[in-house]
Amino acid sequence: MSGGLAPSKSTVYVSNLPFSLTNNDLHKLFTKYGKVVKVTIVKDKFTRQSKGVAFVLFLDRESAHNCARAVNNKQLFGRTVKASIAIDNGRATEFIRRRNYTDKSKCYECGETGHLSYACPKNLLGEREPPPKKEKKKKKRPQQPEHVEEDEESEEEGEDPALDSLSQAIAFQQARIEEEEKKKKRQAEEENAHASTSSDSKKPRIKKSAYFSDEEELSD
Repeated sequence: MSGGLAPSKSTVYVSNLPFSLTNNDLHKLFTKYGKVVKVTIVKDKFTRQSKGVAFVLFLDRESAHNCARAVNNKQLFGRTVKASIAIDNGRATEFIRRRNYTDKSKCYECGETGHLSYACPKNLLGEREPPPKKEKKKKKRPQQPEHVEEDEESEEEGEDPALDSLSQAIAFQQARIEEEEKKKKRQAEEENAHASTSSDSKKPRIKKSAYFSDEEELSD
């Protein structure tokens, strides 16, 4: 479903965001830098409150880099925002995967009924126009002639709790750095072990005398 996107190169990691900003607010803020495909806010697993960290996936790499340069160290509602291209920890496909939200009876932003997140009262920047719905296509199957494909237009409707594990901000941003440090540590240990083995091989070996069991002699 990625449509040729490269999330590892076109995702912006944004931190120190105001906790009150919603998914739709960020979508509206970053749209001016290019086509925003998806916004994922890191939330507490239990309280579902924002941690002030978000990942913004753009349609192309240039838009992402423009956004990172423009937003980094800028003031936003009294906070100095940090922005950079996110480091891929190998879970990019999980991040880009669309989520289908079938329950349209409540808002995924505040949990209240009567409206969807696009028109949630908690959106500080007002309502956002929802993306156009895609036409549902029927798959022709002899056994299931009435089968209908799931509508994929609603991935922006809210945040899936499963995304929390993806968005442990420190783990995501430092994954590659930690991996490189571990690799260097393993290499250092291997080099030390090799040096120790070479040193031991040069030491004279002691063996029992063939003539007297209580005497020892050095071997070459």
